[in-house]
Amino acid sequence: MRFCLFTVLLLLSLPAIFESAWAAEPLQCPQKIAYIDNDAALRRQADDLKALYARIGCPDVAFVGLPGRRGVVAFNAGEVQGELMRLPVVEADYSRPFVRVSPPIVKMTGRLWARSPAQAAAGPVGFVLGVVWQEQQAQTKGDGHGYPSQAEMLQAFSGGLIDRFLAEDTVVAAAVRDGRLAARPTYSGQPLVSAGLHHYLGIEFAAVAAAVTAELERLGQDGGDTTTQ
Repeated sequence: MRFCLFTVLLLLSLPAIFESAWAAEPLQCPQKIAYIDNDAALRRQADDLKALYARIGCPDVAFVGLPGRRGVVAFNAGEVQGELMRLPVVEADYSRPFVRVSPPIVKMTGRLWARSPAQAAAGPVGFVLGVVWQEQQAQTKGDGHGYPSQAEMLQAFSGGLIDRFLAEDTVVAAAVRDGRLAARPTYSGQPLVSAGLHHYLGIEFAAVAAAVTAELERLGQDGGDTTTQ
């Protein structure tokens, strides 16, 4: 009778045992995550997200700087398992199943900047290669001049090679603050883009995406669910 009672108790405890073992199972962590290496702000964000990954149990994730377009190619090829943060417009370029982390890592506003209001309407427009929203806007504005980095684009503007360029508000503010632009350029009208930059992972890392989301929410970011495609 005692044996039968023990057997019943053991069987009743099995679900809890398996649930505990499942909960203790470590996350399947990505190895490499790409970010656009011509953006100093993104390098700082990569350091912040690496610290976040360590907190959720993935301390060995490497963040690798790649040119903008190269990051998309590397993600599609499986050479990296995610991208640090992108506008959702990039999703049309992904050829593999992915998960978009929500909330966004940051929110950005992008505009057309010019030396003067009169020079905003025509002339060569600078943009950073691989930044999707800038590439798309440059196609609509005529003579687009692509640069490998923000620094080179701003140097071209300061040197008089271009009189207008596409950039985020934070980029221009930092350039003025750091002395890379002698004066703040002008802009007119509404922002060309205003949206959140999201972290992306391959669909096989959906559990990691959920953990990142929970940590962002804990840190007081906007709430939201992960979106898979």
